Amino acid sequence: MILEEETPNLRFVYGDQLINERALVENVLSQGEKRALYLLNIIFEVEIRKKLKQKTLFIIDDIADSFDYQNKYAIIEYLRDIIAEDIFFQIILTHNYDFYRTVSERLLKKGKYHRDCKLYALKLQDKIELKKEKYQNNPFEHWKKNLDKPAMLISLIPFARNLIEYCKGTSDTEYLKLTSLLHVMKETETLKIKDLTLCINSIILDIEQNQIGQNELEKIVLDVIYDTAKDIAKSNEESLELENKIVLSIAIRLKTEFFLIKKINEINKIEGTDSVIKEVKTNQTIKLIEQYKNMFPNEIEYHELLNKVILMTPENIHLNSFMYEPIIDMSSKKFKDIYNAIINKLI
Repeated sequence: MILEEETPNLRFVYGDQLINERALVENVLSQGEKRALYLLNIIFEVEIRKKLKQKTLFIIDDIADSFDYQNKYAIIEYLRDIIAEDIFFQIILTHNYDFYRTVSERLLKKGKYHRDCKLYALKLQDKIELKKEKYQNNPFEHWKKNLDKPAMLISLIPFARNLIEYCKGTSDTEYLKLTSLLHVMKETETLKIKDLTLCINSIILDIEQNQIGQNELEKIVLDVIYDTAKDIAKSNEESLELENKIVLSIAIRLKTEFFLIKKINEINKIEGTDSVIKEVKTNQTIKLIEQYKNMFPNEIEYHELLNKVILMTPENIHLNSFMYEPIIDMSSKKFKDIYNAIINKLI
């Protein structure tokens, strides 16, 4: 209000030396301070345009990066204030899924924007494609109602397992069975779909088991995971489906562990999985990879692939990953590439 329609100019005096704004921004301020100064200029510009009743489209690109949660939410509230003005419109771009969810929920309540306004950008081979958003709300509810689709049934495995862990503990029978579908254990190769549905039903209400045909219930879960992952990996198109990425993550981990156990057994001249995994209490995939690297120090090409498995899959199939934010933001092609590499090199 003091500056009226003037944009603020910042000067910094160090001793008797006057540093102009450009030199200040380039040489003195941290990244966060630069962004704060930039936002200050934007706010003044917005207020001037509001006063002049100037119709404006604002394009806002990852505005909340480098800020803590308190300031991030302050920015979101300011964007909400801007939307309240009939003369202002916004295109908000972000790579941050947490920021996207919060913005989309709070701005939606203003009634100016609706679900059709929320788009994902997909980078395809020869173009960028915009598609309507998915997973703005709870994806688990959708999976629950579509158990006849293998990818959605499989995606409930880590979700149900985490719920059982929180509610019943890690010694619970259902917890151990579901763990056997995320790591290679004694029951991994024998559990059937009917066993899986019983485990899920023990912790998630309103599961309609009759969605799955009787013949499907008798199938081995591991076979269904592998078959579903194989079908997903065949597609050359990028996809937004969270369940597809979870299936690929689970298949990658299981195939990797089976490979590692086989190689370790060959050195030790033993058979079966129990002898290898009985000493592993936590972080099974990582510990098996470490053991393999110690036994096969010269297989560098395999080491590099196993490092990618560690980087991409462990946290991506657990509920406590900020609603799967990392896996949603990650290209499905990367999962397919690792899966195909596992098939071609390790299996």
